Amino acid sequence: MFLDANDLWYEARELIGNRTVQIIIISLCALLVCQALKVIIFSIKEKKFVLKALFTTGGMPSSHTATVISLVISMGMFQYHDTNTLDYSFAVALIFACIVIHDAMGVRLEASKHAQILNNLVKNEDEQTRIELGFGKKGKLKELLGHKAFEVAGGIIVGLLFAIIGFFIFL
Repeated sequence: MFLDANDLWYEARELIGNRTVQIIIISLCALLVCQALKVIIFSIKEKKFVLKALFTTGGMPSSHTATVISLVISMGMFQYHDTNTLDYSFAVALIFACIVIHDAMGVRLEASKHAQILNNLVKNEDEQTRIELGFGKKGKLKELLGHKAFEVAGGIIVGLLFAIIGFFIFL
């Protein structure tokens, strides 16, 4: 049995009406907007269009932060609106968000600094030697991994905006 257009429309409306799907949509939109903002910011800095920034980690704003903040805030807002309480899944999301943000500003930022130092130490070596030492396909370690505090703050702002706007759109 095939679905006609009305059935498909009904199924799509049912799916979009699901709170879980709404929270996922809000979080993915925050992620995508942050990545698009990175393209704009990197392109302005480089004075040329930098599409590869769409797929990069690090930089302004933190898409990881925006994603987890929009997740935890929208989850909390919907849960509180629908049930007048917050359940254990909100606590899990909150702790998850804290870990992701700490990782972005801590571990990954330090890894970025280490990559810069290591790249400087071997800059006089030929590319083949650097590749053999484990410095990647191009003989250089990726340096843009983590985030500075203001980049995370940018992600927090984007995440908050998307959570609040998404809440009122789906409400």
